[in-house]
Amino acid sequence: MIAYFYNRAMKYIFYLLIFICSAFAKAQLESSYWYFGINAGIDFTSGNAVAVDNGQLVTGEGCATISDPFGNLLFYTDGSLIYDANHVIMPNGTGLKGNSSSTSSAIIVPLPGNSSIYYVFTVDTDDSLYRNTEGLHYSIVDMTLNNGTGDVDPFNKNINLLPITSEKLTAITNAARDGFWIISQFEGTFYSYELTVSGLNTTPVSSQVAPFIELINSTVTNVDVAAMRGYIKINARGNKLAAAHFSNNTTAEFSGITNVLTARSLAYTNGGELYLYDFDNSTGVVSNPQALLTRSDGGSIYGVEFSGNDQFLYAEVDYMNASTTQIFDFLRGEIIQYDLTSNNIAASAQVIHDDNITPFRGALQLGLDNKIYHSRIQQNALSVINNPDTIGVGSNYEYNSFPLSPNTVAWYGLPIFVQSFLLNGEIETMDHCFGEPQDFSIQTAASIVSIDWDFDDIDSGINNFSNDLTPTHLFSAPGTYTVTATVETLVQTFTITQDVVVFNSIQINDFQPIIEECELGFDKAVFDLTQIAEQINNNSNQEVTFFESEADALENINQILNPSSYTNLYLTQEIFVRVSTLNCFDVFSFKIITKLCEIEVFNVITPDGDGLNDTFIVSGLYNIYDKHKMYIFSRYGQKIWEGNNITGGWDGTSNTGLFHTNDILPTGTYFYVLELNEPNIKPKAGYVYLR
Repeated sequence: MIAYFYNRAMKYIFYLLIFICSAFAKAQLESSYWYFGINAGIDFTSGNAVAVDNGQLVTGEGCATISDPFGNLLFYTDGSLIYDANHVIMPNGTGLKGNSSSTSSAIIVPLPGNSSIYYVFTVDTDDSLYRNTEGLHYSIVDMTLNNGTGDVDPFNKNINLLPITSEKLTAITNAARDGFWIISQFEGTFYSYELTVSGLNTTPVSSQVAPFIELINSTVTNVDVAAMRGYIKINARGNKLAAAHFSNNTTAEFSGITNVLTARSLAYTNGGELYLYDFDNSTGVVSNPQALLTRSDGGSIYGVEFSGNDQFLYAEVDYMNASTTQIFDFLRGEIIQYDLTSNNIAASAQVIHDDNITPFRGALQLGLDNKIYHSRIQQNALSVINNPDTIGVGSNYEYNSFPLSPNTVAWYGLPIFVQSFLLNGEIETMDHCFGEPQDFSIQTAASIVSIDWDFDDIDSGINNFSNDLTPTHLFSAPGTYTVTATVETLVQTFTITQDVVVFNSIQINDFQPIIEECELGFDKAVFDLTQIAEQINNNSNQEVTFFESEADALENINQILNPSSYTNLYLTQEIFVRVSTLNCFDVFSFKIITKLCEIEVFNVITPDGDGLNDTFIVSGLYNIYDKHKMYIFSRYGQKIWEGNNITGGWDGTSNTGLFHTNDILPTGTYFYVLELNEPNIKPKAGYVYLR
């Protein structure tokens, strides 16, 4: 191509079709649906939280749901009943040994390497006498049964793992990323069970750490259960575990107390514990207990959750006084934020919200939209921490800001998940035109350690792969490519894909980038721009249009409507040509130049009034060489006439000299001298015959 584009050649994708390609939730969508409370539910499949009312649960606390990796609902449970995606109870889906009054009645964990098998772990409670609980169990759901809607395997149902445990469950991907740890806690011990492709190792990794939460030995009902309540959560990174204990009492404190109300009021209001631990997801060991809140602080802790970026821990704390007329007098509730990057995490505590509007106790749960939701009893809405990755009050807790569907009610609990399921990611890029290097990046709340990119472009050789966090790739040909990013985070590795379309680029031929035309007067000329279109384009799928400015060409506005007879604006003017298809366009530029052409002298004048040759005709002179001067001389060298752009052409008369008249001069040969008065153009001289 002729290298004359004045550096104006540009490639663009058609603006109306530009879009960010995102793979939100092509991976890690197992937490897309939530069912909880009284028939309440949330659908996150669009990327935003949408309240739904098709849930069948009636649960005060514990619940769990599971979707497939693409966000399709599979089943959900309150720990006792399992409902399938059609919201009917599964075959064999009754009588699980969880309890809807257990904080974390169940958690659902897929069997690695088998997309059809799910383990449902349950923990029981007994509100009358907690030591009557039946402990930690698991049951297996096979999704290949019951026409693909799932069935509980009757031979693998309610298999006991621990005879007694607290109401606490959580799970996380293991360090090898080939399985999961399922963790529960009782008194002073954490129990970690590993589930891999080989199945469940029923021998737990036991970690004895502070505090010791005693199971009260009392005949008074409902005083031992309070200490067993509260959530445990592992952060998405998989190296920290938080445990909330609603209370921490001793058996001795109830010695001699026989009044049920007095005993229960004491059990609820003595204060609880909030501890942070290190978790080793390669071994399952819980260690290094750090007290964030203790009984002496007076608060009862129930809900805990980590922010999506792993920097902050949030805890829900209730402050209550003992009462002689009811179980407790509610004073206030607080949401406390801890900065896990601080050298003194306990001292980093900030109260981001407090109120005494309603009883405060409730779950905190991170959603796929990276917001943390707070459930409060008997509410038709959830409260929301809108910006949990932000320090302090900027995290923006809003009371009851997410309305639930009519006739549905939140209670204490929200569904729990394998914490690594809460990771989500997007490939950010664009469909584009061939020949343009394209940028790629990952949008995720997780802390990225590394990314392995595969651009599905084998012909690009070693450039088909990249380990850069934000690579740029030049595709080798037009087409559709499935780009894969394997993202290693501080938690696990997850893979997301995105189809990227590389459109055919604009094809143009060599063309002459200058058009010159003679001035027609007043610095104007007429140009046929379509000759450029004919030169540049022989593809019927490409449209060629012309514009007076680059900005107009880019925006495709103010198109030149008469390109075949365009009148210039300036003597030298840049014209922009846009060559476009449905998806792509290129913008080039060329110049139109208005030039002064050679004049043409017609050397016969017949001033007889017939309208033909009545004046001395010089074509291309008037209003073009507007500074010219013309002189007419007789054969004897006498100057008999002079004129310029204003006077017009010689009409055969004399207007200068001693004896000039206004009469037509005699027939004969006369001579002219024409001074054009333009740089580098010499005067012209010749004869003219007057007849």
